[in-house]
Amino acid sequence: MADPIEAKVAKLLDDQSLILNVGTAHGVAQDMVFCIYAAVEDVADPDTGESLGAWEAVKGYVQAAHPQQKLTVCRACAPRAQEASRPEDRGTHTLSSELVAVSMLHAPNQQARLNVNRSQLAGTPAVGPISVGDRARSVAEPPPNA
Repeated sequence: MADPIEAKVAKLLDDQSLILNVGTAHGVAQDMVFCIYAAVEDVADPDTGESLGAWEAVKGYVQAAHPQQKLTVCRACAPRAQEASRPEDRGTHTLSSELVAVSMLHAPNQQARLNVNRSQLAGTPAVGPISVGDRARSVAEPPPNA
C-alpha cells in the first residue's frame, strides 16, 4: 500500500455510515478501509525522554462504499474476528466447530492477557464516540481483534 491517506470525518449520516473529506482525487478507492482515531497523549521514550509521538486510540473502522471526487461515503466495517460471532451468522456454523474453537481457547471474543506491572497501568482512555472532525487514516484492513 502507498502512503496512508489522512482524512477527517465530515458528516455523520447514521450509526452505520459517515462521510470522509477525501475522495478519488486523493487516491480513495472502492472498499478501502479507514481507521477512525483520536490522539490521546504524547508518549515519551523511557530511556531518552524523547517524544515517540501521540498515542492513538481507535474509535472504529469504516469501508469506502461510494468514493466521489472530494468525499467518500463509508459504511461501518466489522473486524474479521467479530464477523463470525454476529448473531445472524451463528446458524451457519456447526456445533462441533464452535466446540473445537472453545476447547482450543480460540473463542472469537477471548483475548490473551499479559503479565504486567499493574501499578503502572495507564488505563484505556475515554475518547468518546465518533464525531465530526475526528481523524481517519487508510489502513490495509482492520486488525483481526480490533
